[in-house]
Amino acid sequence: MRKWKRVDWMLSIAICDDDIQMTGRMERMIQSIAKANYVDVELEVFWNGKSLVDTISSGENFDIIYLDIEMDEEDGITAAKKIRAYDKNVRIIYVTSHENHMRDSFAVRPFQFLVKPINEKIMEACFKEVYEDINSEDFYFRYSYQRINHKVPIRDILYFESNRRKIFIVTENETFELYEKLNDIEKSLKTCKVTFLRVHQSFLVNYNHISGQAYDFVVLDNGKKISISEDRRKTISEQYCSMEDTFYVDE
Repeated sequence: MRKWKRVDWMLSIAICDDDIQMTGRMERMIQSIAKANYVDVELEVFWNGKSLVDTISSGENFDIIYLDIEMDEEDGITAAKKIRAYDKNVRIIYVTSHENHMRDSFAVRPFQFLVKPINEKIMEACFKEVYEDINSEDFYFRYSYQRINHKVPIRDILYFESNRRKIFIVTENETFELYEKLNDIEKSLKTCKVTFLRVHQSFLVNYNHISGQAYDFVVLDNGKKISISEDRRKTISEQYCSMEDTFYVDE
């Protein structure tokens, strides 16, 4: 039997269902499964979609959401569409009594479906699958700032910028900051499955967000141009050309 790779962070999980007995049962099953597989989890329970959406809109992130489709105050599909506006990466696992709702949910990219009543073997198989999916990629960039631990989905990071002894982590919608050296961040991302290009002494750019490259700058998919320093132009050009789906923009 293949042993799971242990991660050094806690999985944050939300359960949302207006059936209190069901949430209690799912919470106990998840805790039992996680403990048996040496996975640390933090569980939060919601009894309606609105309270879950409000929590996520206030800035809280979850790795996994078990979401009931049929709820009175706000159904799971409506809630998931709102959640995706704030978090495109969270794994949503739908819990439903009726399989005919599955087609309606495809737009919000559910990870999997669980059909009620749920037995523990099916729950465990689902938990292992979503755990390994998260663990198979470098999902978050994790750092500490002002004694608080933070995490940012790596795929959302446009670039890191070094400025006046601070690092700014820039995403499409937000900018975060920390005290760190860009050289150290670059080294820590060497084993990451997402490629970051050091186009400048002060900029480390996510290749997946580069829409084009000119001789002395790259263009990000939000339209921002970042200069390529003179001493890095040849290296960046070679790195960029070696990747698939490469194209150039005019200056």
